[in-house]
Amino acid sequence: MKNFIHRLKGLETFSYYMAPDDCNVSPVEIPENHELVELITGGEVFFEIDGKTESYVKGTIFWHRAGEHTVYCTTPQNPYRCATFGFSVNDLHCPAPQVSFWNNDISVDKFVSECLNHFHSKQMNVDVLAAYAYSTLLFHAEAFNKSSRRNFPAPLCRALSYIDKNLDRKITIAGLAKKSQISQPQLFKLFQTHLSITPHHHILSQQLAKSRTMLAGTLSPIKAIAKECGFGSLEVFYRHFRRESNIPPNEYRCKHQRY
Repeated sequence: MKNFIHRLKGLETFSYYMAPDDCNVSPVEIPENHELVELITGGEVFFEIDGKTESYVKGTIFWHRAGEHTVYCTTPQNPYRCATFGFSVNDLHCPAPQVSFWNNDISVDKFVSECLNHFHSKQMNVDVLAAYAYSTLLFHAEAFNKSSRRNFPAPLCRALSYIDKNLDRKITIAGLAKKSQISQPQLFKLFQTHLSITPHHHILSQQLAKSRTMLAGTLSPIKAIAKECGFGSLEVFYRHFRRESNIPPNEYRCKHQRY
């Protein structure tokens, strides 16, 4: 703990990033005495490590040291979204692996939303927030390797992948079970066993998580965001968003948009 406190100077930046549909992403080089952590919150990104390029999805933690570059390879069918944490540090000896995996999709959204609220509201001491964010990311980076999600049963992986790629569409449980190649009762059991949530609530959670990313990270009209996140009407979107966030989408945007 002493070494951890000594090397961490502070949390300088925290924001959402959403790759454009044309996949024209310019990698950013990390400056000296800094570490930048990209926590993927949706979509798909490709990254090369040890000479091998692999696909990474929600929950992947990329820990970039000084001189390295941020991720940038994605697909127009499923552009990645991420939360970015910019830490200033006293030395280059980061204990975290370059690529690791957060083991729970739902807690990813809660953690990002919590950090976003505290960072931009200025209600928490920034040094306390820096220590909390850094230690939480480091815990997950150390505790779970990048293959955690791949240890899920294949039908659940198919379901999660289909949801992530089709958030702009109406996803029915019957259709999701068919895409996962299992029955609806089996689908419910897999979600409850491995994620402690129903398929319906997972879909809604992912839709709202994507909407928060778009509200904070883009200038798209709220009506367009509602449609792109799979809500049938603006009224339905407002109702669900207010129920989960306690404020309407327009207030959330005003509160959390970086610029």
